[in-house]
Amino acid sequence: MADGNHPSSGGVIDAVPRQRCRRCGRPSGRRGDDRRAGFCCAGCALSALVPRDAEGNFPANAALGAAIGIAILGFNQLLLASLVWAMTGSVTRWVFGSLGLGVLAALCLLAAQWRCGVDRRWECVIAGVLGLGWIFAFRQADVVFGLGLTAVYFAWAVRGLLRRAVQSGDRV
Repeated sequence: MADGNHPSSGGVIDAVPRQRCRRCGRPSGRRGDDRRAGFCCAGCALSALVPRDAEGNFPANAALGAAIGIAILGFNQLLLASLVWAMTGSVTRWVFGSLGLGVLAALCLLAAQWRCGVDRRWECVIAGVLGLGWIFAFRQADVVFGLGLTAVYFAWAVRGLLRRAVQSGDRV
């Protein structure tokens, strides 16, 4: 028994410990002594890479700029979707503009997560499933479905913000 509950597969990979998230302590998906210790999601990466100063202000850095840029893309997708609902007549370009901004926001968030070192297996699975959903949304020109896909991916990506940060002595 490897940990008392599950039998060991006897492979070399079992001997290499999994790294933990730098913020919440959950498994980050990386194994071994990788210099770039990862995070479990973009929410943990954002909260760890955008620190607060003594007065509680956020200093400007690259992680904060990336987060604001992705948030602006998501907001503009919502803005174009509201134009689709408010306007009458031919709104095809607004529909595809909204869907395109949603895809761009999701790809930027995926790239940011990939760069921060999140668990890449699950990110690839989720991105693949949502990619199929985006294909369906484009084929049907469905703005509501595109907004739903963006919301689901954003919620998945920042799920770590809901978790409590572990202190250096509280590692799981």
